[in-house]
Amino acid sequence: MRRVLLVALTAACLGAAQSVKLPDDAVLKAMIDELQRIPMLAVVGLEDKPYFAEYSLEDVNSFSAAASLGSLMGSSRTHGRLPQVAVRTGSYEFDNTNHVQTTQQAGPRLDGEWPIENDYGVLRQNFWLATDRAFKNALEAISRKRSSLRNAAAPEKLADFSKAPPTVFIGPLNREPFDEKVWTKRAVDLSAIFSAYPEIFTSSADTSIYLGNSYYVNIEGSIQRTPETLVQVRSLASAQAPDGMTIHDARIFASLSLQSVPSDLDFRRGVTEVADNIRALLKAPAGEDYTGPVLFEAQAAAQLIAQLVGDNLRLTRRPVSDPGRPAQTSPGELEGRVASRILPEWMSIVDDPTQTEWHGEHLVGGYRFDMEGIAPQPVSVVEKGVLKNFLLTRQPVGAYATTNGHARLPGPYGAHMATISNLFISASEGKPLGALKAQLIDICKQRNKPFGMLVRKLDYPSSASVPELQSLAAGMTRGGGSRPVTPPILVYRVYQDGREELVRGLRFRGLNVRSLRDIIAASSESTVFHFINNGAPFAMIGAGGFLAPASVISPALLFEELEFERPQDNLSQPPLVPPPPLTSAVR
Repeated sequence: MRRVLLVALTAACLGAAQSVKLPDDAVLKAMIDELQRIPMLAVVGLEDKPYFAEYSLEDVNSFSAAASLGSLMGSSRTHGRLPQVAVRTGSYEFDNTNHVQTTQQAGPRLDGEWPIENDYGVLRQNFWLATDRAFKNALEAISRKRSSLRNAAAPEKLADFSKAPPTVFIGPLNREPFDEKVWTKRAVDLSAIFSAYPEIFTSSADTSIYLGNSYYVNIEGSIQRTPETLVQVRSLASAQAPDGMTIHDARIFASLSLQSVPSDLDFRRGVTEVADNIRALLKAPAGEDYTGPVLFEAQAAAQLIAQLVGDNLRLTRRPVSDPGRPAQTSPGELEGRVASRILPEWMSIVDDPTQTEWHGEHLVGGYRFDMEGIAPQPVSVVEKGVLKNFLLTRQPVGAYATTNGHARLPGPYGAHMATISNLFISASEGKPLGALKAQLIDICKQRNKPFGMLVRKLDYPSSASVPELQSLAAGMTRGGGSRPVTPPILVYRVYQDGREELVRGLRFRGLNVRSLRDIIAASSESTVFHFINNGAPFAMIGAGGFLAPASVISPALLFEELEFERPQDNLSQPPLVPPPPLTSAVR
């Protein structure tokens, strides 16, 4: 019966290929033709037959240029292909995934380097070798899984994979033209802005363009070729305050097409803003511990919601492991809280990958298909303050048996990971930002507090160093906190006369999902915040191999009470000798 089912599924793939006029594309043809040979893996005598297989391939032409202080540090143009081959043995109800050793690889990798030329024969050869290896690893994984279950208590009664209807889409090949010299000069010119700020120790600006074609086929009949573009312009800078504290800031511009990138004037303003922020922070006093009302302006509110809500909208399924050796998993803070109020009743949140713009501004979180070949759906995750739903993949978790098309990053144990796309935070009750600041001051007067706190920008995605982030995580653990939130970069004391004073070096204490219930007001205006999610902690800039662009649209938010603390880290001494001049008579 399993072989009959497998042949029927493969016939579905063949039928899909015949029902649509396929282009003369060697990559797509090699994937489809090799996938149709999957039934040959159903070897007589083997208990476990392959029931599902998928091929994906990212064909990317990329260009990048990096510069510092007006000097080009390097540039490159590459053409590469990143394939992913997955074979599942067993059945939708029980297969080789979701075991602690699911992804353990055995034997040599014979497929080696993948060709960048459209050589049909070589491509099929590589897919054949990769499929053989994936199937053999799947057989070992399902055997290990059964062995673990023999000595374990009754496992959770959940299927391992959900069924989904096939989708056929053949988009045009991505061949957007661009001028390398223009983008190289852009990186050099932007980096030169930092030359006017000698107090900044390290700085850089870089540009990158990814022009890709995403291929996907599976045994259920899905056939897709989707053009994809991602353009990034980044600037980063850091310095050291007189007391040894490290100061850093960054700005990232992202776009899904070369036509929608911001202007050079916008780029220059963004880089100058980073430099001005560093200069202001170096002159600012160190902050002190604080408890009281806090106002997050719209950008900071979007960065906060992206972490507290966005990162907790995926569900974690505990993998099968040997008794006494549980796997290390980190459930989200929202798990088990469906139908509970997590926000004020006048706030709602929707994740909508189908939107491409908001009030005339391009959004970067939209996509046509996720990593499992599924067309995404808008998801109302919070309605009138109550948690209603999660972002899902084809891996059933808890009461959620089917996907809503949000598999955007590789996940653990043979699954994919759901992430946000375009996250819309709305408030049915709002007031102008100036009124929120006045309300902040009124609360301080009522409580006889000399000042409140205003947050204008968080370090998200994080531009901090790895040791800084490790220190942040360790500090939260010692304090008994949950998942840490990145510290604020721009945080101000707001005195009773309305005056603002920038302070530096503060972190949040005890800030988590439950804190969102303490929101007492929101602004009537909203702001769009774009960032690149990469699956790394704090979406650390430059980390991660896969990218999932996201946009968060949020109003400003006023909290009744939050806490800040000044970390007790040991600080290194500033340089003993002043820096050399940035200009020289000899060139």
